[in-house]
Amino acid sequence: METGYSWDTGLLRDLNEDSVLCTSFDLRTHLGTISAGLFAVADGMGGHSAGEIASDLATRTLHAECISGLLAQSPAPPLSILAAAFKKANRKVLDSATDGELKGMGTTLTAALVVGGELYVAHIGDSRCYVINRRETIQVTKDHSVVQQLVDAGTITPEQARNHPRKNEITRVLGYSRTVVPDLLHVKLYAGDSILLCSDGLCGVLPPPEISETVIGAPNPNQACIDLTAQANLAGGPDNISIVIVKPDNLPSWQAMITAQTSIRRI
Repeated sequence: METGYSWDTGLLRDLNEDSVLCTSFDLRTHLGTISAGLFAVADGMGGHSAGEIASDLATRTLHAECISGLLAQSPAPPLSILAAAFKKANRKVLDSATDGELKGMGTTLTAALVVGGELYVAHIGDSRCYVINRRETIQVTKDHSVVQQLVDAGTITPEQARNHPRKNEITRVLGYSRTVVPDLLHVKLYAGDSILLCSDGLCGVLPPPEISETVIGAPNPNQACIDLTAQANLAGGPDNISIVIVKPDNLPSWQAMITAQTSIRRI
């Protein structure tokens, strides 16, 4: 699979408190060797350098726990592995934020586990996961934020949410509570799909159509990350900009999926 990532401070911040994870590997199963990858974006928050430490702790713990779970003799289902990794990452961040400058630190975490043609996502906070292709752009995750609650209630529109004065208020993060419940999602992938993970330094600045157009128009994921980072900075670069883009290969065609669904309906 093709991958690319970008990790940029932006124009208005002195420190980059985001962390990214981008790793690909092969899984040996009873069906043969399957291409897989684990990807994540974490947006830390807290006092001086605390957000940077929180996001780094979260992504490192996620990586260690997921790889360990996947390589177990009898591995659990992928979403269960992700849920357990988020629980461990939350405990790590919480236990580290006991005193001094680290007290009160936390982080978002959006993770994507790709196994063959399957996408498994775990999510807490307002970083995002999209699946982008020439047919449509799917926002897989939903922000855990005050403005998303206002959008859901019909009080404001998604366009108004982009510049709302409470847009930085997050309702669910790692490191603030002993109990953490990530959203867990499963998406079937098809030929032409690209997976994009990003912090709100990108999705809070550029609208989805502009993001999608850049991803589709770029020659490869790495160039798409470079182009999107430049566009976010041209739009003001108010926050750290972290992006991971994954383009899996050997996926079934969209037409094959339609044929399969049609066959099922006819039975």
